[in-house]
Amino acid sequence: MVVEAGNRTRQVRTIHDLGVLLVEDDDFTRRLIYRLLHDIGLRTVFEASDGIKALEILRVNSEDIDLVICDLEMPRMGGLDLLHALRTATGNPLADLPVLVLTGHREADVVKRAIAYGISGYLVKPVSKADLMKRLTFAMQKR
Repeated sequence: MVVEAGNRTRQVRTIHDLGVLLVEDDDFTRRLIYRLLHDIGLRTVFEASDGIKALEILRVNSEDIDLVICDLEMPRMGGLDLLHALRTATGNPLADLPVLVLTGHREADVVKRAIAYGISGYLVKPVSKADLMKRLTFAMQKR
């Protein structure tokens, strides 16, 4: 996968080359998934507790972020609103950034709404290391 960010083009060959932004409001869940990502050996993991903080991190660190893992339900700005902001902003260079949604929902309507924004996949809580690796690999290949 070739990632073009800003003025820089970077080749992402394996999961270990990925920079990920993890957006989750629950501290315990965020630390758990961060640990799984660290154990997998990702290059960089940024953390945000809501969509507003995620947009700030993306604005400053976009060249280091290849994929977003985002919870759907969060205070201030939830995952669907973050997806909307990423996908619909005019001239947004991150409009095609791969996003995996993280949810406790198994209801089809919630997942369908996220799919309508062009997500790269979803993870149902609680997340296992095997599922996380599979989704990251799939998202890389899809891009």
